Amino acid sequence: MVNVQPFRGLRYDADVVGDWGAVLGPPYDIVDADQTASLKSSSPHQIAHIETASGDDIADAAQLLQDWRQSGAVIQDREPAYYLHEHRFGDGQVRRAIFGAVELTPWGEAGVMAHERTMPGPKATRTALRSVVGADISPLMAFVPDADGTLARLIDEAVTQPILNEGTDPTDDSHTLRRIDNPDSLEQISNAFAHDRIYMADGHHRYESALASIDDRPDSRNVLMGIVCASDPALVVGATHRVVHTDIPASLVAQLGRNFSIIEATAAELPGILPDGSSSLGLVTSVGAWLLEPTAAAQRAMPDDVPDAWRNLAPAVLQHVVLEPLLGIDADALAGGQAVTYTHHFDELLESVQSGLASAAFVLPAPTLQDVIDTADAGSFMPQKSTYFVPKLPTGLVLHPLD
Repeated sequence: MVNVQPFRGLRYDADVVGDWGAVLGPPYDIVDADQTASLKSSSPHQIAHIETASGDDIADAAQLLQDWRQSGAVIQDREPAYYLHEHRFGDGQVRRAIFGAVELTPWGEAGVMAHERTMPGPKATRTALRSVVGADISPLMAFVPDADGTLARLIDEAVTQPILNEGTDPTDDSHTLRRIDNPDSLEQISNAFAHDRIYMADGHHRYESALASIDDRPDSRNVLMGIVCASDPALVVGATHRVVHTDIPASLVAQLGRNFSIIEATAAELPGILPDGSSSLGLVTSVGAWLLEPTAAAQRAMPDDVPDAWRNLAPAVLQHVVLEPLLGIDADALAGGQAVTYTHHFDELLESVQSGLASAAFVLPAPTLQDVIDTADAGSFMPQKSTYFVPKLPTGLVLHPLD
C-alpha cells in the first residue's frame, strides 16, 4: 500500500523574493555550468544556489536555506497540506500534479515502482545534499494509473482553491501553486493514492538517494514527489536519442541489413515516422539517413536474458543488436560516457553529425506509459536513458523539510 501524506511545505514568499517564477529553476541534471551560473546571477534567492550544490558547497547551501527561512524569504505552512501544481508549457498544454510526501521503501515493496537503473555517482551527491541541507529541494516526478478517475476528480475540485503563487520560470513555462488543506480532501487524496501504484517518471537517483539518507529526523522517511494522473493529456514521454562518437565501419548499413529492413529516408523525416513504443530506429550519418525496422532475425539476435517487458523497445534493440555487436560499445563503454552521448532534441543530434562531432546518431521513438508500467510491474529495468518525461518538474515550487 502506497503511503502518501500531506506535509508542511516550505515556500517562497513572493513579497520578499519578488518575481516568484524567476526564482524557480530546472533540476540539477539538465543544466550545464554556464546555465547554472546564469541562474545564480539572476537572483540571490534563485533555487539553483541550493539545487546545484556539491562537495564543499553543500554546507554553504544548508546555511543559505537557513538564512532564507530566518529572513522570511522562505516560509513554512502551519498545517499539513497537499499542493496542486499546474504547469503550462508548449502550445498551451497544462499538466497538473499533486505534491505530497511519499514514504520511502525499497522499490516495489509498497507500490512505488521503478523502471530505470541508476548510477552511483549522482546518488552520492544527492544523498549528501539532502542530509546536510535537511530538505527535499527537487521534487521527484511520478504518475498513477488512477483507473477509476478518483484522483483526477479530486484534482479538478482542487483547481477552485485560491492561488498561492504564480509566475513564469526562466524557460518561459508558467506555473501556478495551490494548497489543499481541507481535512476531507486530504483524507480522500491519501486514500486514492493508497489504492493505487506510483510509477516513477523522473527521479530514480533522487529516490534512492533519499532512501540512503533516512535518519532520526521526523520526516526523513518521506520524500517530496509530484504525482500526475496517467490520463492527463499533458503527461508526455519524450524520446532520448543516441549520438555515437566512436568510428563506424563503412559497411555499417550493409551489416544492419542482416537484422533490419532498411528504407532510405531524409534525416528530417525520421522523427515523424517512428511510432511511439516501437522497436524501429533511425540512423543518421554524414552520408545519409535510414529507417531501420527490425526483422525476425533481430529478435533472434537479442540475448535470452533480456526481459520480455522491454525486449521489443528501441533502446534494447539498439544496444543488443547494433551498438554492442557491430560497434563494440558495451555496457562499460556506455557507462564511461565517451562513446555515446544522449540528446532529447533532434536538431542537436543532426548538428553533431553534420559538424563532425559525431560519426553517427540513432533516432529513437519514445516509449509509452504502458511500456513503463509493464517494465516496472515485471520488476525489470529498461536500459539507461530510455525515458524522458517532458517537461521536468521545476525546482523551488515547494520544499519538503525533514525536521
